[in-house]
Amino acid sequence: MVTNLPAEAKAKWLKYMEAKTTEDKIKALEEFLSAVPKHKGTENLVYWAKRRLAELKEEAELQKRKSRAAGRGQQFIIEKEGAGQVLLVGDYELRRELMVKLTGVTQEPETAPVPGMMYYEDVPIQLVNPPPFSLESKTWSTRLIALARNADAILFAVRTKEEFQKLVELFESNNVLLRKPKGRVVIEKNRYGSTLNLVIMGKLIGSDERELREFLKSYGIKSGTVKIYGEVTLDDVEKSIFESVVYRTPIIVSLEDFEFNGVPSIKPEQLERIKGECFRALDVIRVYTKEPGEKPSSEPLILKRGSTVLDVARKLHNELAENFKYARVWGKSVNYPGEKVGMDHVLEDKDVVEIRVK
Repeated sequence: MVTNLPAEAKAKWLKYMEAKTTEDKIKALEEFLSAVPKHKGTENLVYWAKRRLAELKEEAELQKRKSRAAGRGQQFIIEKEGAGQVLLVGDYELRRELMVKLTGVTQEPETAPVPGMMYYEDVPIQLVNPPPFSLESKTWSTRLIALARNADAILFAVRTKEEFQKLVELFESNNVLLRKPKGRVVIEKNRYGSTLNLVIMGKLIGSDERELREFLKSYGIKSGTVKIYGEVTLDDVEKSIFESVVYRTPIIVSLEDFEFNGVPSIKPEQLERIKGECFRALDVIRVYTKEPGEKPSSEPLILKRGSTVLDVARKLHNELAENFKYARVWGKSVNYPGEKVGMDHVLEDKDVVEIRVK
């Protein structure tokens, strides 16, 4: 059930949310823990906070290592590019073959991850191949978890079910879930806005939009966008505010997908299937914009599934969002080509959007 934290604890939590550095987050979370009343209703929250505190301390140590590595010309956490980032894990030989065939990158990830770009139709997707690692090593396990949290999906290249299961156990025991939850909440805060948008692509259980808005405001979430997927309760909303649990879609490539005569090999049609699965795992859509009387853009905007016309306007320019009047849309999300829609209209893959301003 909802923990109903006292005002002091919520104020401490706001301080944690506003913290910018890992060190500031550690200090703020320690203060938050000291303000949380200890009783049965807060047991899970206290457990999470202590676990998150341990993760932040590990993250601080990783950042120190990353800084030292950067001084030697190496970087461990790879900055995202393209439509999303897919982490490649599993058997090293299979990973190396996939990396070459999918991205053309032949560089060996000896001590740091190597990125490469693959294309699914007109969508660039970043693939990250880490160095050979041992799951028995706490250092390497921690680094692999950090890479998984930074990525958007995980591509498993495995020889056996046992190998796959060991990786699954590592990820899920560290709050990187590979099984889609019944419902989930995505909170996108806007530090400078004044409007709280709710996008409900599912169902609120035991509450309504008014209660949800009041609940979010009680935690200092007064602007931004909150997206509801599946069946969600206020407990789930509160958990999404506090928990550091993430969901990463798994894509599985087994030895059976390869022709293996001493050297792994994979057919072109299998490569295209893998690219398509990676695209779908990212849970993104392509949106093409157009000016009145002009043809649609050739390069798509890449947005998360569930994005609205307002998200398109914001991505193009803040003034478009501020002066938005209406939009016309062509594609699967509308009843007929060029249908007039409002800013909350949810878009589908390959929609074409024409925004009109005041």
